[in-house]
Amino acid sequence: MNKRIAKAKTTKKAEPKSVTANTGAGASAQEEETVKAVEASTQKTKKEAKEYTLYLQYQNREYNMADLTKQILEKCEEEKMDSADLCIYVKPEDGKAYYVCAGGSSSVAL
Repeated sequence: MNKRIAKAKTTKKAEPKSVTANTGAGASAQEEETVKAVEASTQKTKKEAKEYTLYLQYQNREYNMADLTKQILEKCEEEKMDSADLCIYVKPEDGKAYYVCAGGSSSVAL
């Protein structure tokens, strides 16, 4: 049996040109307009973001998650923990909210 192997043709692809390659005065005005447009859309997004209240109801009890988060952040500050990457685990059956952050871990009573 003769097997024929087709060779793939290689073509040179054109590389995309840099948008910032134009260093004329018109480019800086265009860049400023682009920056302004991005800032405007970011502000619009921030205005559209709404805050919601989250409650956890468990066995005839109700827990406000905003209040719980505030309590945990205050405790982190008292204990001088870095709360930048804070994770909260609510366990109503234990009556506690456990939290973990860069500064350590602890819990608060619900």
